[in-house]
Order: sequence, then C-alpha cells, then structure tokens
Amino acid sequence: MPASGGLTKETNVSDTASTAEGREHEQHQTVTVKVFAPRKTEPKTFTWDKHMLVGAAASDAAKAFEYPARTPTLVKNDKALNRDQQLVAEGVRDGDELELTDIGGGV
Repeated sequence: MPASGGLTKETNVSDTASTAEGREHEQHQTVTVKVFAPRKTEPKTFTWDKHMLVGAAASDAAKAFEYPARTPTLVKNDKALNRDQQLVAEGVRDGDELELTDIGGGV
C-alpha cells in the first residue's frame, strides 16, 4: 500500500512539473507588446503567438482600435514590418512598442 501512495504522489509531482513546463512553454511561444495608433491617446497591450503573421496581428490591433479593415501593418523602429512574415521573424520581442499603420494609405 505505501508503494501505491508513493506512486500517486510521484504522479502528482510529475503532473505539477508538466503543468509548470506547459506554462513556461506557452510563455516562450507568445509575445506581449504595446501598440500605439494614430488619433488614439492610449496604447493597447496585446499578447500574440510569436508565430502569428504580422498582417493578422495588425488586423487584430486595427479591430481593437476600431479602425476600418484595409491593409494594416505594424511598425517597429520606423520600419514597416512585412505582413506576410511571423512576428518573431520580423524581430518582435516581449516589451516592444509598435505603431499601427496602413500600408495602403494611413490609418
């Protein structure tokens, strides 16, 4: 009977470790950034999967700022990011401050 109790306890420890690893893995798979938008005084904070396409993230931000859907993109350090690339591939990192713009003309 003590062996069974030990197994149960061991399984619980393993489950806890697995859950902690899952949370850590999830944190490494996301990026949290502040996005600023024209004509808005306050930025919004977004947490996106780091493999999300820039265009999808920009569309998400545009909706949150209630801008019409056109061709939004994000700008980092005065450089418009490629809408067809993943956030991580375009160098987006936790804590970055990005700007929302429309490559079709301006938001």
